[in-house]
Amino acid sequence: MRKADLRKNHKWFEAVIRRYEDSMNRLLSAKRVVRQQDKKDIAEATLLKLCAYWESFVDHELLDCVNIDSSKLRDHLDARLPRNLNRELCRAILFGDGYLDFKSVGALKGYAKKILPKKTNPFRLIDDPSSRKIDEFFIIRNYLSHYSFAAKRSLTRMYRKNYKMRYFREPGTFLFARNGKRLVTYIESLKKASRQMEGII
Repeated sequence: MRKADLRKNHKWFEAVIRRYEDSMNRLLSAKRVVRQQDKKDIAEATLLKLCAYWESFVDHELLDCVNIDSSKLRDHLDARLPRNLNRELCRAILFGDGYLDFKSVGALKGYAKKILPKKTNPFRLIDDPSSRKIDEFFIIRNYLSHYSFAAKRSLTRMYRKNYKMRYFREPGTFLFARNGKRLVTYIESLKKASRQMEGII
């Protein structure tokens, strides 16, 4: 049975990241005046899209890693599974009829550690600075997804703790502060995480 090739996941994801990096660089260096509100709206929309792409990338990576070596998953589930699982069976076991939802990169790493042998676990290679940036990215995403009081409180806490900001700011304003450098840093953290994960390939 032909096994999954992780390279294709990284090639796809990094191409997406490059596309958004190029878009943001064009926006930041635009000669024509772009309204500040337009920049904020674009920054927020970009963040939402990139979070969705990251989640899709993580799903495919988990699926393909289990397809390559399912030995630890069998132990974790304490189930008698075939030695070589095809992708459809891997998908059914991992996702059932729903999806996996990780609250943080730490939670993702913890789950991957339970089901993947060390040699086929790329998530363990994501360093702490990248993990923290991706977690911040998702705190902002959660606020933009439903504008709840709880999400706003989490975002305000993150601003205060990590950026010493005393007052709440809408994500677009925050991301485009310092001429968009914050948004660029978040995008770079996704690319860096993917490159680090490629260390097992």
